[in-house]
Amino acid sequence: VEIKRKIEEALRRAAELDASRITVEANGSEVILRGTVRSWAEREEAEQAAWRAPGVTKVDNRIRIEV
Repeated sequence: VEIKRKIEEALRRAAELDASRITVEANGSEVILRGTVRSWAEREEAEQAAWRAPGVTKVDNRIRIEV
């Protein structure tokens, strides 16, 4: 729960991202990102935000790009 909350906060702080379009699922130290973004750069930024959360050991980035 703590990891999920920290990642969601980081996504909201990221200027390029529309955090409402991304969902975070945390299972222990493993994180799954889902949703849609507008570019590869946004997808990458979301993944980096997830990795920066303390305790994360795996990020499964399932975010899709919708132009």
